[in-house]
Amino acid sequence: MADPVTLRPVEPADLPILFEHQRDPAGIAMAGVGGRDREWFDEHWAKILADEDSLIRTVLAGDEVAGHVLSFERDGRREVGYWIGRDHWGRGVATAALVAFLGEEQFRPLHAGVLPANVGSLRVLEKCGFAVVGEDDDGLVILRLA
Repeated sequence: MADPVTLRPVEPADLPILFEHQRDPAGIAMAGVGGRDREWFDEHWAKILADEDSLIRTVLAGDEVAGHVLSFERDGRREVGYWIGRDHWGRGVATAALVAFLGEEQFRPLHAGVLPANVGSLRVLEKCGFAVVGEDDDGLVILRLA
């Protein structure tokens, strides 16, 4: 990893870049979440940015927006998720971003759900202290950080 990874609050200028990240077919395949059209994306981000129970950060690799990381409440548990643009895969960006984020997000336990085929994301979560605790009804591997 050549560029330092830092986090900052999401800025309006980040959203077009994050929109393009979530449209990438390879990213969609890894996340198991279909790309959203612009209207849906804008509505979704307006909602999550306004949610006081969520913590959302833009991931920067050097000065470049590399993705985002967030935590939120779902089904009675606190979850963490992230999306790193494909140009930054395999460079340690996701791991560095999650380590930094876990320093900000103090809630424990945290959970994450990952498609079994997304071995890179499973590896990132395990490097950050998450342990596999099972599988959900949708076939996601569920991990937990105590």
